[in-house]
Amino acid sequence: MSEPDLDLAALHLDVYESRDAHWNPEHGDLEIPSGWELLPTGDAFVTRTVKAAGSYWMAWLPRTGRRAHRRLVGLWAPESVIAAARERAAETEAVRAVRREASSRQRARSEERYRGELSSAVLAYLSFAPPHMALAETIADEATGQSAEVGSGRVGRTRLLTVEERAALAARAYIRHRLTDYEAALDAATPRRPRMPILTMTTTK
Repeated sequence: MSEPDLDLAALHLDVYESRDAHWNPEHGDLEIPSGWELLPTGDAFVTRTVKAAGSYWMAWLPRTGRRAHRRLVGLWAPESVIAAARERAAETEAVRAVRREASSRQRARSEERYRGELSSAVLAYLSFAPPHMALAETIADEATGQSAEVGSGRVGRTRLLTVEERAALAARAYIRHRLTDYEAALDAATPRRPRMPILTMTTTK
């Protein structure tokens, strides 16, 4: 149970919603402070603005038999703070849209530069003779495209290795999988599971 003199509204609590109550692991059953409302998740700017104001509780749906992990559904915060944050969002939408577009273009330029750098590093790693440069460029382009796909978690996205190390691994993986019989040999070397015998039931008279 919560301490009588403790101002829970000043704390940033994790509040779990159930059908009949709101609950916190340390303070037990809670009542939502008067004048507070739920701000659903979805608007990052409004959420950040409300958090910056200071008073809020995190609203969660708890784990259940059908839901393996708790799920964030929003923030409980003063109605006036949420209203002010939404008003601020409306006032700044045009400016923020321009900034988002500029940021998107900047990310695209950075990605293009990085892919060019990685492709050049693959070419340097291959170091093919001039008569085979067309093949080298094909390998470099396709290995870069595969290994540097955003969100893939592949070697081209890691920052734990140098660009040269990434290029070497990307080139070797591409050549191994696309230009050799590696996959077929791997399949041939993998033992197949024996089929389980089919059991039939017999009856005796």
